[in-house]
Amino acid sequence: MFKKNEGFRQLDAFAVNSNLSKKKQNLWDNSNESHFFKEVFCKIDESIFSVLYSTKKSRPNTPVNQMVGALILKHLYNWTFQQLFINLNFNILSRYAIGVTSPEEEVFCEASIFNFQNRLIRHLKDTGEDLIEKVFCQLTVEQIKSFGVDTSVQRGDSFLVGSNIINYSRLQLLIEVLKRFVRILDTSDSDSYVKDVSVYTEFSSSNYLYQLSKDVVLEEMKNIGFVYAKLLVGVGDKYLNCDEYINFKRVFEEHFNITNTKQVKLRPGSELHSTTLMSPDDNQATFRKKQKQECKGYVTHISETVNPSNKVNIITDVYTQPNNIGDAEILKDRLPVMIQRTPDINEYFVDGQYGSAEVDEITEREDIKIYQKSSRGRRSSAGIIIQRDESEAVTVSCKGGQSILASITSPKNYKIIFDSKICSQCPYRQECAIPEFGGKTKSKRRVMYFNRKKILVIERKTNIDKLEEKKRYSRANVEATVKETKRGMKNGKVRVRGLMRVSMHMIFTVMGINLRRIRKNKTQKTLFELCDHLLLQLERFTKDKLQNSLISANRILFIKSSS
Repeated sequence: MFKKNEGFRQLDAFAVNSNLSKKKQNLWDNSNESHFFKEVFCKIDESIFSVLYSTKKSRPNTPVNQMVGALILKHLYNWTFQQLFINLNFNILSRYAIGVTSPEEEVFCEASIFNFQNRLIRHLKDTGEDLIEKVFCQLTVEQIKSFGVDTSVQRGDSFLVGSNIINYSRLQLLIEVLKRFVRILDTSDSDSYVKDVSVYTEFSSSNYLYQLSKDVVLEEMKNIGFVYAKLLVGVGDKYLNCDEYINFKRVFEEHFNITNTKQVKLRPGSELHSTTLMSPDDNQATFRKKQKQECKGYVTHISETVNPSNKVNIITDVYTQPNNIGDAEILKDRLPVMIQRTPDINEYFVDGQYGSAEVDEITEREDIKIYQKSSRGRRSSAGIIIQRDESEAVTVSCKGGQSILASITSPKNYKIIFDSKICSQCPYRQECAIPEFGGKTKSKRRVMYFNRKKILVIERKTNIDKLEEKKRYSRANVEATVKETKRGMKNGKVRVRGLMRVSMHMIFTVMGINLRRIRKNKTQKTLFELCDHLLLQLERFTKDKLQNSLISANRILFIKSSS
């Protein structure tokens, strides 16, 4: 049964912070944990999670805001679960951060927080609703309003996130998946195939490989393919609902072919694709090579505000997907979400990988300008520039000096005919790639056909050229945010595996980053206020001192004149 945790709102006369000295109370109030309590814990909407629990009268749930707050704390300080529970049990500031003020009050146990995460994942699988993302959205929108963050200008980038899995070789993966499938076989099946599989199950997959030379690896993979085929035929659909069987069948279909003569044939490595199973521990991880970096796992995209007028810039969106999905497809999916969350966005800075026709259509419809410092594909050799005016008239110009109004051939298609005389004398005619039409009956002329998509592409690529020099580099520091987000990763890997757990990890990490930025801004503000106060006091002191000096001087002059 779902029950909100409201006990922390009641003042406790015996709370650990109720009888502190003035100095200690000041330190308490200015601590990170006190800031966390006010800015995060008190603002978590527990009703979001009511769908995870029964509506019938039963044992109440563990306080949801405490568990969500604890997970944010874990990622804020990059703790392990062991470190988290040590602090929740023995650190009075950490306990206060999640609303526990009494020394006698027990916090939830480890099993509760693991079961809570399993509930979240199961709910996401069943309904497609990510409750942790809803909390992130709720807190982010409140932070934007509270601190007056201008979200009209944002920037984005993506980075690879490795899953916490072993980097299996091809043969090692085949052996490991086979071993795990054999473990779930009942006694009768296990006895039937003991002779076929015993050679692989006797040792661990790594120890088995250690005994082989490179020359026999290929033959071993072919041999294990026959074992796979024999087991699949023998057990039929008996273990159809078991994860081990699903992985076993998937690996066989990905690595082997059945010929017309019913022979098992090993697929060449070139036929394996990025969606091939990387590990039996994470069946959603995919493979990607980006700038010489190989990764088995996922890709995370983040967006943050970048307006220089903001006192604090915060991350507004975080999204994790399998790493074989391109940046352009991710932006296509996230732009509607970003617009809903930050409706005043009108400028977005990204790299050259984010451009696509679908993205262009969304940005044109929502009146958002995409700025790319670089772009995919080669630049036009003719220096073609396509421009639209307010009346939707399209003008095409080239570096040869021609500027021509395009004629409309259909609602979304255009045509340009270049002046043949000017083209014949153009110094760039040898490198111009615009095709020539004509011949026997008509004089040759360069003709260019293009559609509305082409206009949008050209506009996107040239948008950044219209900005002032300083603003063109608005995306440059996004790598610092990426580095900050990857702080809890080791060797490019997170501590968890599976798309949903990795996604939750990145969301909790981003919540911690936003909190740290807000805290830093408040600290700087306090320091500035203190400096202003000291300067004011100094000014008053100097003014008073000067006035007293003038009074004394006047008295001396009066006495001298009187005498």
